[in-house]
Parts: sequence; structure tokens; C-alpha cells
Amino acid sequence: MRHAAASSLWTCVLALSFALPAAAEPGTVPSPFAASFTAHEREALDAGGMVSRPLRFQHEGGRYVGGVSYQVVDARPELVLAALSDVSNWPEALPRTKSARLLTSTDGLSRVELVQGSSLVDARYTVVLNRADAETIRFWLDPSAPHDVQDVWGFFRVRELPGGRSLITVGAALDLGNGITRMLFEDKIASMLLRAPHKIRQFVEPRALALSR
Repeated sequence: MRHAAASSLWTCVLALSFALPAAAEPGTVPSPFAASFTAHEREALDAGGMVSRPLRFQHEGGRYVGGVSYQVVDARPELVLAALSDVSNWPEALPRTKSARLLTSTDGLSRVELVQGSSLVDARYTVVLNRADAETIRFWLDPSAPHDVQDVWGFFRVRELPGGRSLITVGAALDLGNGITRMLFEDKIASMLLRAPHKIRQFVEPRALALSR
């Protein structure tokens, strides 16, 4: 039940803090120009820029950093979701990801061992993935496996836009735990989390273009 409580809190935090674009009515196509975006953000998204909203909060004794970021990509949602569902793509598709290894996949849940970091520090931990719905992949820490971070959870969401494009939303919250890693790298890691949609765009768009030829 731990992951259910975490994802529920995350959804509430995002909805209250960021006014996420509302889900589209059945049969309609969501727009990147939702009312929750400012005029400047709408222009940035339409021009190919990324919109990011950092977040810091405390929960059950943990101190989390992260936030939510948005990016419009020139690729259909099924291609983006297929790329994200294949964890062998993660070292190229996600920032500072050195390796991603699928450990198990049963009953709709996959366990993936990640190594992320820089030339100065690495963090190894395992996340559980769940395809929450047609648009969303959720993830959360598997505390039963060795982990160099205290906690992590979040989601990838991909929504269809006109013209064969997609709106990617990535939300993530990370608790590094106490120690020198937090003191030295917390701000850099928070910034890394927010860059995820841009990195996904760089990975997905060339492949979408190749498939269209």
C-alpha cells in the first residue's frame, strides 16, 4: 500500500501546486494551451520549449525535491510511450542515467534497477513501474532492494495533440536522505529531474522522423 499512498499524495500535491491541465473529455484532443498555462508558457510550449515548475516539500519525515515539467514533441503518443516502456532506452532517454536493467515483470508491475549520477557520484536503486492508464506510467522506489536514495516516485504522462504531436508531462519527487550527497548535490539533482522531458524529446523525435520516411 506504500506506493498507493505515495502516488495519491503526489497527485494531490501536483494538482494543488501546479494546476495540472485537466483531463480531456472522451473523444476530444487535449491542447498544450490549457488554461493552467500562462500565455508565456503556452508560447514556449508551442515553440518547442520546455515548461518546468520546481517543487520542494516534506512528507512523513522525508525532504523531497523535484517538480513537474512539460514538453511538446513531434511524435505520436504511442511511439513516446513505447520508447519509455522499453527500459533499455532509458540511458539515452533520461538525464544522467548510466544503466537501466529490467529485473522482473509480473502482474502488470515491472522492477527496474537504475544507476544514475555524474562523474562524481552514482546512485543505484530499484523502481517499480506500473502502466496506470493509456497515457500514464507511474514509478516508485522498491524499498526491499538496495537503494542509495531514501525515496523516489513520480510518473510519465503522454497526451495526444493535433498534427501527430504529443504533450509529455514528467513529475518526480526524490528524497536523497541525510548526508553529504544531499548537501552537495540536491540542487543539481532537482534540476536534472526537471530536464527529463527535453531529454525524452531529443531521443524520440529522430526516431519518429526516421519512421515517417
